[in-house]
Amino acid sequence: MKQAQIGLMTVNALVDSVGLTRTPEELFKNPPRDLFEREQSWLVPDYGDAATQRLVLAYQSFLVTLGDTQILVDCAVGEDGNFPVRPDWHRAKSNWLNHLGQCGLAPEDIDAVVLTHLHMDHTGWLTRLDCDEWRPTFPNAVHMTTQRELDYWTSSEAAFDYMSTSIEDSIRPVLDAGLLKCIVPETEVAEGLFTVDLAGHSPGMIGLEYRKNGRVIASFSADLMHHPLQVAEPDVCTAFCFDPLQAASIRHKKLAEYADQQTIVFCGHFPGQSAGRIEDYELGFRFVPLD
Repeated sequence: MKQAQIGLMTVNALVDSVGLTRTPEELFKNPPRDLFEREQSWLVPDYGDAATQRLVLAYQSFLVTLGDTQILVDCAVGEDGNFPVRPDWHRAKSNWLNHLGQCGLAPEDIDAVVLTHLHMDHTGWLTRLDCDEWRPTFPNAVHMTTQRELDYWTSSEAAFDYMSTSIEDSIRPVLDAGLLKCIVPETEVAEGLFTVDLAGHSPGMIGLEYRKNGRVIASFSADLMHHPLQVAEPDVCTAFCFDPLQAASIRHKKLAEYADQQTIVFCGHFPGQSAGRIEDYELGFRFVPLD
């Protein structure tokens, strides 16, 4: 993604990794049987592979500069993580910190980290491995998530093997350092930049909306959509959604709102140009990347 300038806000994408992942049948819960074939004319090659029908996904953060404030939206997968259930991530290395440096910043320069939700692919760079101990990467930043999100993922209710290592290695050190603050939707993180309730995919998921004169100029949509297929087919939910009905409902609502207001939407899992607009198309919507 090229650097985007939207009003007073500058946005850079910090890509951790990108590549072919799952087929629609593996990523989504009960998708239409012919989903890939139906959308293949625009899926290939940017968003999917015709031979295998595997979809392309990105794992990235967004660096937002607004005035003198440096804000990170999510922390991608990280490196050295203990993810045996995901061999492609297990003990992997990454150039993510170099991308931050190319923006002229060190980890100590980050003022705020907004965690849209606490899935493992959004929290990895919260910490770094230092002499066998996980330490916060951004020691001067206030880290933000919702109480509902924190309570769920630190409870026995969410005792998934892969998430337990993520919570202990990525979240717990930030909590222990007193750097984590629980916020509510409609919190103003910086001038004109507000958190927004997107719960569904995860119990307390939030996004960010940059607003001016009653209009949403830009949105950081978290996992409202994992892939452009969910823009074309808003009823399709991932196999990882906490509440699929709620996830689909908020997706329909926000896609209609963003199409109506010509909002620029930053989508964390979209490869290539991950910023674009939502347009009405046939009976649904489509994602149109920025030039």
